[in-house]
Amino acid sequence: MRDLFIVGAGGLGREAVWTVERINKAAQQPLWNVIGFADDDPKKAKGNFEGYPMLGSCEQASKDYPGASVFVAIGDNQIRRDIYRRLRGHDFPALIDPSAQVSPTTEFRHGTYIACEAVVSVGTEIGKFVIINARAGVGHDSVVGDFCNICPGVTLSGHTTLEEDVMMGSNSCTAPGMKVGKGAQVCAGTPVLKNVEPGTTLSPFGSLKA
Repeated sequence: MRDLFIVGAGGLGREAVWTVERINKAAQQPLWNVIGFADDDPKKAKGNFEGYPMLGSCEQASKDYPGASVFVAIGDNQIRRDIYRRLRGHDFPALIDPSAQVSPTTEFRHGTYIACEAVVSVGTEIGKFVIINARAGVGHDSVVGDFCNICPGVTLSGHTTLEEDVMMGSNSCTAPGMKVGKGAQVCAGTPVLKNVEPGTTLSPFGSLKA
């Protein structure tokens, strides 16, 4: 059993530890020993969260537990990237909920989270530190770049490409073969019917360039 601390004592952190508990329950032997949560908010430096101890800031937890694995449960893509840079040297496992359906032909990298009842189809490539939230679907032969956040209920049709740092809002979707450029944000409930330029915010009312 490997020691693990989770960065982010918030909503995604609660979901992540729930997934870890479900992974341990489904395994013949528990895989993870959750030693606690780290958070840079001084108000969360001490006490407990979800029944686990608070370990202080990211740097403090890293210093105290240098051999522990780390899962970064932060939804903001840029903050997640920054924490990864600050804590390099640790192992960053991917966490896959037991209820998720992930094709054996899927390629995914470290730090990624695939949540409850998500479906990732055949021939897909998932980058590092990607979040694929509950009930999201990634269609066949799609490519999801590093540090993307795919919110609950998103549907990516086949041959979709998300470049790095894309945020797909809840219940948004793509038509087959669409490309969403680096750093773009697709608002909740928005269909992507043509390619989205990098840095663009796309809503049902049109698109804005950042």
